[in-house]
Amino acid sequence: MRTKFILLFSLFSIIIFSQEKENKGFFPVEYILKSSSDTIKAEVRNVGKFTNKKYYFATILFKMKMKDGQGNETWVEPGDLKYIKITDENNIGHEYFASSERLPQEEGLIEVIYEGKNINWYKGYHNPLLRAQLDIKGYITDKDKKLLYSGFFNDFKGRMKRLLKDYPDLEEKFKKAKTEEEYVDIFRLYDAKIDKASF
Repeated sequence: MRTKFILLFSLFSIIIFSQEKENKGFFPVEYILKSSSDTIKAEVRNVGKFTNKKYYFATILFKMKMKDGQGNETWVEPGDLKYIKITDENNIGHEYFASSERLPQEEGLIEVIYEGKNINWYKGYHNPLLRAQLDIKGYITDKDKKLLYSGFFNDFKGRMKRLLKDYPDLEEKFKKAKTEEEYVDIFRLYDAKIDKASF
């Protein structure tokens, strides 16, 4: 009897701990499919860089495993999504949108870095050759969705210098900028200057 109890207890513990371990790799998610306008709430399996307990944007690059409140699992392709918001382990939301609604051509899911009245800045993630290193691309568009820039960060700096050539104060700020927040601030100031110039 005691042996049966120990075996049952061990089996029960293994099941509980394996489920707990599995659940740590899932994060709360809200998403809208292109074929619907309903917001679906579930959990998404995280694809971590070093551990699945820490959110990594590679999660949105591949077919995503979703789990609803009842434990039912479905797979969702990134290309089928209009919108997705994943809440990470620090309770921070990461939002991505279908690029077809914001860019002149399809580029997969993109993150909004800055959206203004006259200029927008988006970030996209790519892994075309299934390499360990992911590519991060930037996209700059005007108010009519015309693509002003598409490429990687080093090229982006050169393109932005050309855009700011009529505004020496912003050019100077741009040279000193190091963080994404500082670049966003420059976009905001540039947007306001374009707005003023159009009157």
